[in-house]
Amino acid sequence: MAYTLVHCSDIHLETVFTESRGGPRRRAALADAFVRIVDLACARNADALTIGGDLYESARASEGTARFLAAQFARFAGPIFIAPGNHDPHGESALLARDDLPANVRIFREAAWNAFPLAEDITLYGYGHTPAEPGRPFAGARFDRPGVRIALVHGSDEERCPPNKRATAPFTAMEVAASGASLLLTGHYHGGYIAEHAGRPLIAYPGSPEPIKFGERGNHGALVVTIEAGAISLEAVPIARTRLLDIDVVLDGAASEHAVIALVDAALVPFGIDDYVRARLIGTIPTGTRVDRSLLEERGASLGALDISDATVTADYEALAREPNVRGHVVRDLLERKTAGDADADAALRYVAAAFAGGEITP
Repeated sequence: MAYTLVHCSDIHLETVFTESRGGPRRRAALADAFVRIVDLACARNADALTIGGDLYESARASEGTARFLAAQFARFAGPIFIAPGNHDPHGESALLARDDLPANVRIFREAAWNAFPLAEDITLYGYGHTPAEPGRPFAGARFDRPGVRIALVHGSDEERCPPNKRATAPFTAMEVAASGASLLLTGHYHGGYIAEHAGRPLIAYPGSPEPIKFGERGNHGALVVTIEAGAISLEAVPIARTRLLDIDVVLDGAASEHAVIALVDAALVPFGIDDYVRARLIGTIPTGTRVDRSLLEERGASLGALDISDATVTADYEALAREPNVRGHVVRDLLERKTAGDADADAALRYVAAAFAGGEITP
């Protein structure tokens, strides 16, 4: 008979978002995402729910957070296993270090492996973060119970660490395989993936159920793990509804505020209320063209949030042509070519103005 787990991590409840507008709405979306994860576990009739750390931000979580989590835990009939992470380490003052949690919640409270039998021939081994950095969780780890051995810890796959991501509880695939684990369910990386070793899935990150930072790659959701007759299969289920998007809006040649607004409005057409957009304005515009960032951001009311940065270059070609230098000579030559009907002269003028101003050249 098949045994089913739903695995999630990195919900980061109570996160304060400072890199863009719309922080309160994004914070609320994290709680909504966890509700959808519990909905998934109920809909799939999962036998257990595992949480691979960073369920909440310990510095900001409150009694209200605890009540919300207790209500969600109680909705799921099966056992819930939590391996605390570096953002929600377990200790005497931890939010979940309490006696009134639902009876189905099991927390791995120490930086050491503890075994819990899930079913005949299936064992879950859990390892929790405490306030102290836990070191390498798989150093010397040996899992020797018969059958399928599932490891649960919040940690860093050293071979696939994202750029600028701080490693915590690091491990390698070789260490995980040497421990005897059949599969590692983990968290810490917000872009989810499944890594194979020796032809089978070995390391599984579900990703944060909503993106936390701009530029994150990979899945954002939960994993459905099915164990049957000793074989393990994994299904990545998308959970995220919000998107974090960096876009460039090219304003080349926009000679008025009306033209700027039209170009920005057109660039935002594909996006909606669940999209948090950082738009960078680029290109070369005539001197005197007004670029009102506050006005443009107000026009993003149909989005989750809109942040505008202005990296345009302004150029008065007639004034530049009068300069007694290389730039003036090049601009004069291009203006003459434009007057003579050279179709490429207009674009060349923009490139020259941007290059001499140290700006980005856009084709």
